[in-house]
Amino acid sequence: MGKDSTYLKEIVEPGVFKEWQEVDAVVYAFTDLGMKVAINDEYTGLVYKNEVYENLQLGQGLKAFIKCVREDGRIDVSLQPRQENHVVSTTDNILEVLKAAGGELGFNDSSSPEEIKNKFQISKRVFKQAIGVLYKQRKIKITDKGIEIVK
Repeated sequence: MGKDSTYLKEIVEPGVFKEWQEVDAVVYAFTDLGMKVAINDEYTGLVYKNEVYENLQLGQGLKAFIKCVREDGRIDVSLQPRQENHVVSTTDNILEVLKAAGGELGFNDSSSPEEIKNKFQISKRVFKQAIGVLYKQRKIKITDKGIEIVK
């Protein structure tokens, strides 16, 4: 998809999308509010910039999710699935990163949001929820230095 986004529909009729429905999206513009994406090559949607955790390029295709269709018919888009699903996939990711690092990582509740975003491409809030789940499952322990896999 090129720079021509004029054919995209700005407004969607009720019932076209379900909340948290997975869609194909292509980045076509960056604005003060965030990133505009073409949804299924038919509609335009917005991902708010405080919800973008990775560097994306114009023309980049990605999986996205319909966060909501606002009353004015415009579409808010998320790059992460509904939060409950996101925490589950995040716990798997954290365990993989931990294993690759030899079982220990210097990340915990006191790590900065920027460090967490750079390492895991998630918000600090989702990170804390995910390590909480892993801790309750007794898969990791949380120390002053970070997190480590329970042996």
